[in-house]
This record gives sequence, structure tokens and C-alpha cells, in this order.
Amino acid sequence: MNNVRPIKDPDKLREIREGLAKLTDWHGERMFLLFEIGINTGLRISDMIRLRKKHVCGDWIETVEQKTGKVTRIPLNVTIRQIIQDRCRDMDPEDLLFPSRVTISGKEKQIPMTRRTAYNDIRLIAEEYGLGDHIGCHTLRKTFGYWHYKKNKDLEILRQWFNHTSQAVTRRYIGMDEDERRKSVTGFNPGGAVYQPRGPVRKGKSEQNSEPLKIKNLDRSKQGKIWGERAQERRKKENRCH
Repeated sequence: MNNVRPIKDPDKLREIREGLAKLTDWHGERMFLLFEIGINTGLRISDMIRLRKKHVCGDWIETVEQKTGKVTRIPLNVTIRQIIQDRCRDMDPEDLLFPSRVTISGKEKQIPMTRRTAYNDIRLIAEEYGLGDHIGCHTLRKTFGYWHYKKNKDLEILRQWFNHTSQAVTRRYIGMDEDERRKSVTGFNPGGAVYQPRGPVRKGKSEQNSEPLKIKNLDRSKQGKIWGERAQERRKKENRCH
């Protein structure tokens, strides 16, 4: 399981969505649409970057998953349908939703954006909104899964949605196990001891000149060898003993 995480903070998620929606340049609008389709459908990046307008102009997205080769139908909620209708209204059915612009023989043409380009866009968003390092292509898919589970509390639907082999895999994927572990230590204090912070520590002369405590651990052979001791030094010591 990779270390990429979903966006669980609702305020941060709202801030990102509202911020991206205000971008008016070509690149900003592409990032907004990528983010919204990702968190509203749970599609993999590899499947999203191949989408054309004809794939999303109804109530469903029907596509062949690049990773599994399976045909999948993803229902579109009201929010993402409205976004697609607004942002894609001037597109032709064959137009790519997430194109990269290249110039061939002096003419500008569109080709599908690469996974690397999508990752770079997501990292730009992460840096702009202070999301940290654990953000990548799977973040959008995991964010969809996390909030889908928070709303429906149904791991089986989500397992089928993601084509996972078990619900346990799905729980780990969307970060629910991590949440449960965090909750389990809330208020946890073995024995109920109350820690009293100590005051400022003044180092006396004797403490400043004292040597640090050294602990030597013998290995299991009980032959006096010290862990971490270099072989050359050990041989010298053994020769002296003989």
C-alpha cells in the first residue's frame, strides 16, 4: 500500500475546491477539472487522463480500466455533472478533457496529458495549500473513497467500486485503519499517572564534567563480544588474552 494519503480535513478540501474554481487560465481550469472529477468519481489517474467529452456527457462514465482491462460504469453525482456541463460546454465530443498542448509542424495540437504531468499538477496544489509530502496521484481516488465511506458507512460498495479483493484492503486504502488507531489512543494513559513538568534545569560543574553512562551489551554466545565492536579490535583483544 503506498504512502499517499486522502484529504480528510473538510475545511482544507473546501478551500482547495473554491480556490481552484477561481482560476481562469487554461492550466488552472485543467487542474480544477482534474481535481473535481478525481474526488467525485474515484477514477484512477491513468483512466481519467484518457477521458473525452463524449465519455462524461451523460449520467455515467463508462470506460475500460487501463490497469485491469475491465469495463466499468461510474455514476456521476449532481455536483460533478454541473461542473462538467459548465466547463465542457464548448467542447466537441472527441475533445480530450485533460489535453497537453504540443506544436507539430508549426501547428498546435492536443495529446492526452501524461501521468507525470497529472502528478506535477497535484503536487502544485499540495504546495499551494500546504498539504505536505504524502500527496500524489492516488490522493484524489483515496479522497473520494474516504468521504464516500464517511457518508455511506458501506465498505462493500466501496470495495466493488475500487475492485479490491477484500474490505480490509479498502479500509487501509482510504486510511480508515489509521483513523481508528488514532482514536484508540485518545485519552489513553496506562495507569493514569499525571506527568508533572519539571522546571528549568541548571547544569552544575559536576554534571557538566561527568561522562555519559556507557552500557555494554554482551552477545548470546557469552564470549565477551560487544555488539558493534569491530572485528579487527576484537581480534586484538583476543590475541592479548592468549
